[in-house]
Amino acid sequence: MGQTVKTSTRPLFSSTRRWLRPWRLGLGRLGLAVLAMAAPGPGLAVENAVAVPAVPVPKGYIDAMSWTDRAARAGDPRAQYHLGVIHWRGLRGEKNPRLAADWFAKSAGKGYGLAQFSLGLAFELGLGRTKDAARAAPWYRLAARQGIAPAAFNLGALHERGDGVARNPAQAAVLYRQAARAGLAPAQYNLGLLYGEGLGVPRDRVRAWVWLSRARGGGYAGARAVLAALEKDMSTDELGRAAMAYSQKARR
Repeated sequence: MGQTVKTSTRPLFSSTRRWLRPWRLGLGRLGLAVLAMAAPGPGLAVENAVAVPAVPVPKGYIDAMSWTDRAARAGDPRAQYHLGVIHWRGLRGEKNPRLAADWFAKSAGKGYGLAQFSLGLAFELGLGRTKDAARAAPWYRLAARQGIAPAAFNLGALHERGDGVARNPAQAAVLYRQAARAGLAPAQYNLGLLYGEGLGVPRDRVRAWVWLSRARGGGYAGARAVLAALEKDMSTDELGRAAMAYSQKARR
C-alpha cells in the first residue's frame, strides 16, 4: 500500500490534507437587493412562526437599503439578518462587525437559520464578538438543523479539530456529509479525505475517490492533485467501481 493512504507516518496528501478555514459569510449587493425585495408586502409577515410587521416592498437598490433598515427595526428577522450583512460587509459605509453581530443575534434568536450561522461565524472568527468556538458551535448546530450547509461544514471542522467541542471525527464526517450532499465542494473534499484516511469512517478508497471527484467537479482546486495521488494506490477494480458510483451520482 502506498504512503498516500497511511495515517501513521504523515497526513494524507501532505499540506492539502484539510480545508479548515470557516466558510464565510457572503452576499453581494445585487443579492441583497433581490432578497430584500422578496420580503412580504403590507400586513403581517410570518417568519419561523414569529409574526412581524411588514413594510412596503422596495423598488430598487437604494429603496432596498432603506427597507432593510426599517423592516429590521420593526422586527422582521430576515431584514435583521440582511442589515447585519450590510454592516458586516460595509455595504453602507465602514464595516462594523459588532453592529452586524448584534443584528445577527436578534434574527438568530427568532430562529432564522442564516443569522444563526452568521452569529456562529462571528464567534468563531472573533469579529463583533469575543472569539469563542464553544459559543459558535451551538449556533452552527441550530443552523445546520435547518439545512444551512456552511454551518454543517464549519461545525464539522470544529469537531474534527476538537475546537470548542469534543474532538469527534465520526461526527465531523456526519456533518461534512450533510454539507457535501448539499453540494458544498470543500465538504466533499474533506469527506473524501476522511474516507481515504479511515478517520471517523471506515477507510474506503472508492468512496474517497467519488467524493474527491465531486469536489473537483464543484471547483475545489486542491482536489485534482489529491485525486491523482489517490489513483496511484487504487487497483483497476477500485477505479472501475469508483467511476461507476460517480456516474450513478451515488450519495454516500
